[in-house]
Amino acid sequence: MFKIQQAQLLAPAIMRFVIEAPRIARKQKSGQFVIVRIGERGERIPLTIENSDPAAGTISIVVQAVGKTTHMLHTLKPADTLADVVGPLGKPSEINKFGTAVVLGWGVGTGVSHGGGAEARGQRGDFHCWRSEQKTGDSGAGNACGERYTDRDHR
Repeated sequence: MFKIQQAQLLAPAIMRFVIEAPRIARKQKSGQFVIVRIGERGERIPLTIENSDPAAGTISIVVQAVGKTTHMLHTLKPADTLADVVGPLGKPSEINKFGTAVVLGWGVGTGVSHGGGAEARGQRGDFHCWRSEQKTGDSGAGNACGERYTDRDHR
């Protein structure tokens, strides 16, 4: 069982979950994902890892409620548990040393672009993150670029 530490509503139908998963947090690279299953008989769904904190042993995922299982995820609160979180899976994003990194994101994708930007910043030292809002309001990513980075908000 994997305990939910935080469940934060970012925008209508968009939530960020911080989940205790120490092994995944230690091994996760930008661009990888996990397979999540809420209950023993539940559907397995792939979700991109937004961020990880190896010291705290946690991973973060951003989930938009669009189907039955993602709507069920949105009902979970801190201290609730998930039956399975399997990962990290998938080939990590390739981050090369070419100079200044610019990460662009839109909607829910803005949140998951954080990891690639953070990794690029570690290799380059210069990282700019642009985020955009949907016409109907905030993308829900909030300050997905993080306080540590140059955060330019273009609307």
